[in-house]
Amino acid sequence: MSCAPAPKPAPAPAPEQVPVRGEILRAPSLTRVEGFADHLEITWRTFRREHDIVRGYDVYVSNLAGLSQLPDGDSNLRISLYGGASFPGDTDGIVDSESIRIAPVEMGRRYYVHVRTVSADGHQGPASEERDVIARPRGTLTIHPRFSSTDDGFAFASDRNVPCMSDSNDMYLFVVTDELYLGSPSRLNSALRGTRFTPLGASASIDDYPTCQEPSGGSDKIAIQYGESILVVTMEGTKAKLRPRETLGGGDSIAVIFDYIFQPIPGELRF
Repeated sequence: MSCAPAPKPAPAPAPEQVPVRGEILRAPSLTRVEGFADHLEITWRTFRREHDIVRGYDVYVSNLAGLSQLPDGDSNLRISLYGGASFPGDTDGIVDSESIRIAPVEMGRRYYVHVRTVSADGHQGPASEERDVIARPRGTLTIHPRFSSTDDGFAFASDRNVPCMSDSNDMYLFVVTDELYLGSPSRLNSALRGTRFTPLGASASIDDYPTCQEPSGGSDKIAIQYGESILVVTMEGTKAKLRPRETLGGGDSIAVIFDYIFQPIPGELRF
């Protein structure tokens, strides 16, 4: 007769997680699609729950509209899949939102993007909405008063400072009785580029006024007002949005820093 304790029963195996199949996946929703000079930034809501298992997300980037309406497996989808494979996502532990940086892109080109969730068995869910975005420069620029430096102008097409009297310059800074102005180079020499300025009004950031009306006329100069944005129309009809951020120095060494977005497609009024 043995007095040893009875053996404990083996624990029941944990229930197997069932992969989420494509037919019950929700369509993602794009929350941010932003273009820069050399890349795009895309963020979307996944509507994924913590226990859902997915393979990743297929991110489609194309110069053609309407790809979000195509069925899984269409050849136009295959060639437009960014990176050639599903983006795994979930790099930060937040399963309800994902972001990706798309590069390289061509400045001035319009792209159409959408996202689809891929289940663990490789089945695609429905497409997100499709949104278009233009790759265009944005950031900050610094400009000094005319003739105070070798780079006292700014050329939007090349996205860089240039000499004030350069034939590629779009604007210069000047001071009248302690008030700062932006001026068209054609004011200095009629052979130089003609630029027009239109006030947009009070703004909290450069992202205010994402769309603008076609300006009627405009002026070849404008006073710089902090807290307000400016629409700039170049000689080719391309447009930029400016918002003064900060004044540096004083006297001959004064400079103004602007937030800006340049829209390189002529006639396009959406930023």
